[in-house]
Amino acid sequence: MIHVLYLDDEEHNLTAFRAAFRRDFQVHVTTVPSEAVRMLQDHPIEVVISDQKMPDVSGVEFFEMIMADHPDPVRMLLTGHADIDAVIDAINKGRIYKYISKPWNEPELKRLVEEASALHRRRAQSTARTASYGKNLASLREALATMKEECQAHADLGAEAKASWTATLDRAIRWIEQPDSKF
Repeated sequence: MIHVLYLDDEEHNLTAFRAAFRRDFQVHVTTVPSEAVRMLQDHPIEVVISDQKMPDVSGVEFFEMIMADHPDPVRMLLTGHADIDAVIDAINKGRIYKYISKPWNEPELKRLVEEASALHRRRAQSTARTASYGKNLASLREALATMKEECQAHADLGAEAKASWTATLDRAIRWIEQPDSKF
């Protein structure tokens, strides 16, 4: 089930959100930014929705505040005010996925949360693949280095063949270490 965190200073908005989406999502709501941060630490939040206009911190400021420690959840800004500066700040500073106007359209918001969750999953898969490729490249580099050592130590291999194999293995190792170099 998709875990959604909704931060808003208006309790009735949180109640309406929870009532509308409790069957579709695992809903976490709060009026307090520090409580929202705790929820991010305690739950596998995929999507964070924040109201823009709040008394202590704006939605953009909240997104900036959580970015370093919680970069993975997809962020959406919700506001009843058509403030183009807030939208620009949200995009540039808070790295939001979507800007949503209040009052929200329930089917549209549900669709946007599902899209954001799918984006979250794709990003996580990409990160995992990148880490796996990095490990595989490191293992390959080690195997090539071992082959180079064995090639140099091989008694039956002539000097010219050793030099050729060593040069090829050196190029392969260099290509792994510096992918922009030519093989």
